[in-house]
Amino acid sequence: MVCVSRIALRLADLSHAQLLEIAAAGCEASTEVRNRADAILAAHKPLAQWAVEGVLLSSDLVPHLLAPLQLTDGAAAAVCSQWADSWKATSEGRRRLTRVAFDFPQDLLGTDSLNMAVIPGGDELVVRCGYEVNIFARDMSSGVNFELPTMFGDIAASEQFLYTTAVGQRGLRCLTHDGTEVAVYEDQEKCTEYPVLAPGGLLFCVLSDDNDYELDEIVALDAQTLQPRYQFGLSLLNDARGMAVTEEELFACDRGNDRIQVFSLAGEHRRSITGEWKRPVALCFVKDRLYLIEEEDEEEDEAGELINPLCGRRILVLSLQGDTLQVFTVPMGPLDPMIRHGDLTLWGDLTFWDICYFDGKLLTAMKNEQAAHVGVLALAGC
Repeated sequence: MVCVSRIALRLADLSHAQLLEIAAAGCEASTEVRNRADAILAAHKPLAQWAVEGVLLSSDLVPHLLAPLQLTDGAAAAVCSQWADSWKATSEGRRRLTRVAFDFPQDLLGTDSLNMAVIPGGDELVVRCGYEVNIFARDMSSGVNFELPTMFGDIAASEQFLYTTAVGQRGLRCLTHDGTEVAVYEDQEKCTEYPVLAPGGLLFCVLSDDNDYELDEIVALDAQTLQPRYQFGLSLLNDARGMAVTEEELFACDRGNDRIQVFSLAGEHRRSITGEWKRPVALCFVKDRLYLIEEEDEEEDEAGELINPLCGRRILVLSLQGDTLQVFTVPMGPLDPMIRHGDLTLWGDLTFWDICYFDGKLLTAMKNEQAAHVGVLALAGC
């Protein structure tokens, strides 16, 4: 109180202009000071009624007032129903990927095999790390844990089952959420990879031919029995990779052709998508957008410089028609605490490996140049 009194006495000698300068600087530097100033202004200098009705409640002007606000300013949507409607109407401009903290279990990092899937409903995250499978709740507490007979492979999830593959093997296993095997699918000639669940009780998988990637195709399986329904894409795909499903379409990474192939859920080819990106390997569909990651490209020019140095280090946000809406690039150099694992900050630059959407965040597994997974990066703004 003594200090406050001394400051008050000293400020009393300043001019109105000088006091105004100090007050404005304090409001800009401190949210607490700004909120206090707003409260005093509301009590002693309320807005004129014409300003409230003609500006703050104007259906023409409110969208312009809210459009510059960011996701962190979401309290504005609670002001009134009109502001809530305008917040939704201007939300497209706020859908920009930004980094956020995420408490991923550190003991699951640092290996060379990490894949993720989300159980429909979005309340549980499935993590396959090496031989081990964990199912986590939203608070990342583990409720289920079991081991698989194979280490490398993909994983997908339905409300009842988990679907796992093994690299280089011609098969896919259907398991209950506690690891009990229910059904097995095997192809006589090709490896089964990249399972993705689809509407109508379907499970799509890539049938990969290790001897000739131009013979890759997609098989639709019954999601419960793993009985094959139909196959497609044989003449279109060259080294097919990860896939994503909407209510009506299947998007498949066509790595060898640097494009995304789009099919109906019945297997009819609808269109091809190309862009500034190369070597697509994984997709995630969230709220009418596609999130694409690429494989690292080590091709060099005559001077020994990488031709596509950003490949593998960026997430491309695409419309369903293929327009690039945003490019998020991970910085090169040592990791920061948000994504690093232990003392692995000196292990080189990171590239993206796997991607999924969980608890309002886009989760991306990352690996270094020596193929060890060292972090999971979380992004908001989908």
